[in-house]
Amino acid sequence: MMSGRGLFLRESTGLVKAAGFTDVVSINIANMSIGVAIAIVGSTLASLPTVAGVNLVYASLIAALLAIPQVIMYTVLIKYVPRVGGDYVWLSRALGPRLAWLVNGLVLGFIVQDLAYYALVAIAGVYQVESILPTLGINVSFSTWLMVAIASLFFTIIVVVNILGTKHGIKLMTGLTLFSITSLVISLAILFITPRSLIISRINQLLPSGFSYSGVASKYSGSFFSLGPTLMMLPFFAIFIYPWLNAGPAIASEVKGRNALQWNLPISFIIALLLTTLSFTALYDALGFRFTMAALSNSQLNSVINYWTVAMAASGNPIIQWIIAIGSVTWYLALLAYGAIVAVRYWFALAFDRVWPSFLTHLSPRFGSPIYAHLIDLAVTVTLITLAGVFYGTFTALYGATVGALMYFMAVGIGAVLIGVGKRLSMGRGLRATLTVSGALTTAVMAYLTYQFLAYPSIWGGNWLAYGVVAGAVVLGIVAYTISRIVNIRRYGIDIIITYTEIPPE
Repeated sequence: MMSGRGLFLRESTGLVKAAGFTDVVSINIANMSIGVAIAIVGSTLASLPTVAGVNLVYASLIAALLAIPQVIMYTVLIKYVPRVGGDYVWLSRALGPRLAWLVNGLVLGFIVQDLAYYALVAIAGVYQVESILPTLGINVSFSTWLMVAIASLFFTIIVVVNILGTKHGIKLMTGLTLFSITSLVISLAILFITPRSLIISRINQLLPSGFSYSGVASKYSGSFFSLGPTLMMLPFFAIFIYPWLNAGPAIASEVKGRNALQWNLPISFIIALLLTTLSFTALYDALGFRFTMAALSNSQLNSVINYWTVAMAASGNPIIQWIIAIGSVTWYLALLAYGAIVAVRYWFALAFDRVWPSFLTHLSPRFGSPIYAHLIDLAVTVTLITLAGVFYGTFTALYGATVGALMYFMAVGIGAVLIGVGKRLSMGRGLRATLTVSGALTTAVMAYLTYQFLAYPSIWGGNWLAYGVVAGAVVLGIVAYTISRIVNIRRYGIDIIITYTEIPPE
């Protein structure tokens, strides 16, 4: 399918191929926020009715298994339709003109959910700083407004770097991700190599007054593994890790090399699977299963006992402690750096289809970056940081917004099925069957995860802020599309519904 002249905002996006293989793998791994997840898993465990039988290693493996159809689906589609906005382009062209209004509602809900997630991560990053400082001998406590200010500053600095040049933003994200991975690998080596007896003695020094290793371990009375309770943790992995495969596809038109396009998702997924599963395995190996689960699920302890603080205490070396500490925070910054890149690509794609104002595709003549899209991204995210921090006082207040992303991924799965059974893309019969089956399985998985979120709102942040943000964004997306269609017909004589019959130019 070729775009007609004048159908889109212009004949090319103007974006350049600035992302190499390492960059695109890094942005996927930053998106699948492993370091963030292993740091704050305790807050989720503490909210479960019981942790008896919950096994984080098995939960990670099950969650990854359920994500494999999505990996296959995205790998096929990024190869055939590498465009800015990635899955938005696939979904909108698969559902076609008649459902363009629905796609615009879903994608805006997805974008705003992403921004809510960045707000969540920015706030959680401040909590992480607060949790690691005592291990380094620094005792500090942040007030609500100071927490909001620091979280906003984190994201503001990253957005400014992206405004100064897309390549700078990509390199910043890659550097943060690679350092984060390095620190995690170092921490894994420490936890696996250091004798358990030595780690336990150091953890006893880390525990608050009135707690001891043996006392905490004795509080856990469940089994090593039970399927039902373990499945309760799947939404946690949906919030942070395995469904988040949209980063590489979103910048696909800026990726250099066919191999980078074809292999970035499978390689990123395997790395994320290994790092996540090994991290929980290392905790169990270093501290024992019973202590780990009892400590992480105890709200009095999980602010001082998490993966990173345990690894720092286990090392016993000040230099290594600082490396691990910095790495634990750069995971949050890497995710924010990914967010500053990817969210803007969705704004860009919507504007390129003439749905949103054209200024969102404006590239700075000096820096070559979509400056206005970045500024909107910043304004919305800082607002969400403030709302979550001031009115709810916790990053988990925005967990429930993940429902918007799951519904969007569900729709992308349906779109993949339609592409697979249709003939709009030139691909072999076997590949069509693969795309159809993987799309159907992805839809089923996302439907199940959505049910889990809605069935247990007290665990997964079901509140008016989270649901209201997503619902409001979906409605706004539908209204914006309707208004834009009317304006474009009256002012330019172009019915934007036609754009959804064509693949946009690179």
